[in-house]
Amino acid sequence: MELVKLTPALGAEVRGLDLTSDLDQTTMSALVQAFVTHQVLVINAPDMTPEQHMAFGRRLGEIEVHAFFPNLGGTREQVSVLDSADGTTASMWHTDETFLAEPPMATLTHAKILPSTGGDTLFASSSAAYNALSPRMKDHLEGLTAIHDLSRTTELRFRFGLADAGQYASAIAADRRIAHPVVRTHPVTGEKSLFVNPTYTRHIVGLPPDESDMLLGYLHRHTIKEQFVYRHRWNDGDLLMWDNRSTMHLALADFEGRRLMYRVSVVGDGNV
Repeated sequence: MELVKLTPALGAEVRGLDLTSDLDQTTMSALVQAFVTHQVLVINAPDMTPEQHMAFGRRLGEIEVHAFFPNLGGTREQVSVLDSADGTTASMWHTDETFLAEPPMATLTHAKILPSTGGDTLFASSSAAYNALSPRMKDHLEGLTAIHDLSRTTELRFRFGLADAGQYASAIAADRRIAHPVVRTHPVTGEKSLFVNPTYTRHIVGLPPDESDMLLGYLHRHTIKEQFVYRHRWNDGDLLMWDNRSTMHLALADFEGRRLMYRVSVVGDGNV
C-alpha cells in the first residue's frame, strides 16, 4: 500500500490496494491510521461490488441505513443510491447527517456513472480550519453548542419551489434536530475541529439571532478557505472515504448527464 498526499491540509491517494479481496489486519490498521491522519482517502476500485462495499465499511464499524436517501433494497439496503437521474443533486457544504445524535463517523462513496465533465466534490478540513483560528476566537467558541436540523434541507427546497408547504410542515413536525458542540474533539487523534455546517446547523444556543448568524457565517466562510480544501475530480470506479468527524464536503451540481454514486456510511462512535 502506497500513500500519495494530495494537499497540505487533507487528502491522500491510496495505491496498491485491492478492495475485491479481504484485507489483512496489518493493512487494515495502516489504512485506518491513514484515514484519520489525512481525513479523505482516494482508492480506485472499479471492480468492487456493493457486497464488497458493505463488507469494507463493516471493517470500520456498523453501517447504517441512510435517513432519507433511496437504497438498493433487500440485503443491500445499507447501500444508498445518489442518482442525478432521480434528482439527487445538492451543491451545499455539509457534514453528513449532523441532525442525528450520533452522526456517521465515516462515509464511503463509490463512483458508478460519471458525467463527461463537472461533478467534482470538494472537501474542507474543519480541524485545519480550527487550528488556524486566533486563540481568542478558540476561547470564545469553547463550550458553545449549536442546533442541527434536518428540516433545513426541506426549507431550502421550499424556498426554491421544489417542495410544497405540506412537505415543509411535515419536515418541521418530524423534529429531527439535536444540539452538538461547536468545537468537537476527535476520539482517535485528540484534535479539535469545528463542528458546524451551512446545511444542517440552524443557530448557536443562547446567542441572539443576529449574533448567532454572524458567528456561524464567519465559521462557514473560514472553513472553506482554499488552504483547507481539497477538490476531487472523480475517475471511474473511485472510492472516496472521508472522516465526518473532521471534514465538510460539497458535491458540485455543475454537470450535464448522469452522475450515479453508491454510498455506505459507518455509524458514529458517540463521541460528539
